[in-house]
Amino acid sequence: MGGTVQGFTPYRFRRAFGKVPAMPMFVLSHKHEARECAVAAAAWKGFSSPLRHSRPLGSCATGSHRLWWTVEAADRATALAQLPPYVAAKTRADEVREVPIP
Repeated sequence: MGGTVQGFTPYRFRRAFGKVPAMPMFVLSHKHEARECAVAAAAWKGFSSPLRHSRPLGSCATGSHRLWWTVEAADRATALAQLPPYVAAKTRADEVREVPIP
């Protein structure tokens, strides 16, 4: 059963009959200044999260000081709640979906 995704007519999606809908997916894009690297890392200390000890993509070593996580969450607020408050305050949460490239 395929349908057209609203606003993107070339893209199609399939919904499995009787399957529970997937949880929304978010890309968390965090940006900080070079001088804030240690603070951003220390913010995780003692913070309970499924993202703790994960290995996000990051660009601190190349100078642009950004980190990216892909998470599943009910909404943006829940996605951001997986981050320590200091990190979350400097993070953008974008809801994303896989897009088939023809």
